[in-house]
Amino acid sequence: MLCLQNKEKPLSVEEIEYNINMLKGKLMNKKNGTSKLQQELVKILNKIPISELTWDNPLASQVISYDSKLVHRLSDKQKKKFMKLAEKMVPLTIPSSVYRECNKLAINFSPRNELSLSYGLSHDGTWKESDNKLKEIAVKILDMLRNVWCNPAFGDEFIKSMNEGTYVNNVIVSAIHASLSDNPFGERAFITTFERQSVASADRKGEGRMGRRPDVMFITKEHSKIYELMYAECSKIDCTAKKEKDDRVKLWREANDGMYWVLKSRKPKKDQFGIVGLQVAGLKISLNVLIRDKHEVHRYYKLHESTIPIRYSNDPSVLAEFVKTFLILRNILIVNMYLLRSTPPRRSKRNLENSSTVPSPLR
Repeated sequence: MLCLQNKEKPLSVEEIEYNINMLKGKLMNKKNGTSKLQQELVKILNKIPISELTWDNPLASQVISYDSKLVHRLSDKQKKKFMKLAEKMVPLTIPSSVYRECNKLAINFSPRNELSLSYGLSHDGTWKESDNKLKEIAVKILDMLRNVWCNPAFGDEFIKSMNEGTYVNNVIVSAIHASLSDNPFGERAFITTFERQSVASADRKGEGRMGRRPDVMFITKEHSKIYELMYAECSKIDCTAKKEKDDRVKLWREANDGMYWVLKSRKPKKDQFGIVGLQVAGLKISLNVLIRDKHEVHRYYKLHESTIPIRYSNDPSVLAEFVKTFLILRNILIVNMYLLRSTPPRRSKRNLENSSTVPSPLR
C-alpha cells in the first residue's frame, strides 16, 4: 500500500503540452537573444506531436537531451552549436604524464594470483608483519580519517540526517579496505558490501530459504568453495539501544553459521581458527571473534573496542586505538587465511554435528 502511495503520478497530456509551450517560450525569449539554433529547435518542436511524448521522455519535462529526436533532426551546423556547452567541460587531451603512468601500470602490472602468507602461522599474541608494514597500513587508515574530517557530510549541518549507507561506505568500508590493502591473501579473497546474501546462513536455513545479509563480509574461495571469514553489522551515527542489541545478536549468529559452514568441508585447528564479527554502533566499533576450542565448544569473545573519530581529534590515543582495531583485524585474517588454506578438505561428514544455531522466530 505504501509503495502505491509513494509512486509519482504520470504527467498528463495537458501537463506535457504546458511544458512544451514553456520550453518554446524560453527558446524564443528575446531578452537573451534569439539564435539560429533556438529558432531551429522551435521549428522542429512544432512538428513533434504531443501524443508522442510520455513521462519518460526528457522533452516532456523541458529537458533537451543530446540523444533526442529533437537534437538528431538539427542541421549539422546547429547540432555542433548545441553540443558546444558539453565540449567546454571536457579537455581535449589527457596530460602526457598521466598517460605515462597508465602505460606503466599496463606494462608492469602483475596479478597477485598466489598466496604469499608465511608458513606456520598461529595466534600467539604477536604481529605477523614487520613494524614498517604495520606503519604503512596505519598511515593509509589515518589518511582515510583525514578525508573524513574534511568531508562536509560529517559536519554539524548534515551529520544528524546522515543515513547508514553514507556513514558505513565513507568510514567503515574505507577503513577496512585501507587496513587490508597490499595484503598477502592473493586474488581469491575480497570484501563485499551492499548486503550480499550469506551462503553460510542460507545453508543452515535450508534449501530455498534466504540467508542473512550482513552489511560487510570478508570472503575467500578455496577449492571452488566460498568461505566467509568476517561479518560486519553497522548502524547510523545515531544508534538506538535496540539496534545495538539486535546487531550484537545478528553477529554471533552469523559467526556461528560461518564456523559451521567451514566445518562442513574443513577441520581447521582448534583453539586457533575463528570467525570475526565487527560491530559498529554509533561511534563505537567492536571487534569480536568466535573460536572453536579443543572440546569443540564455540566461544565468542570481544577482542577490542574503540571510538570512531569522525571529527578531528587532537588526542593521539583515540587515533591509535582506532587504528589498532583494524590492525588486529588484518592480523587475525592473515593467520586465519593460513589456517584455512593449510587444512586439508574433510574426507567424511560422519562425525559432523548439525548446526547449533537456534532458528529465530518468523516475522
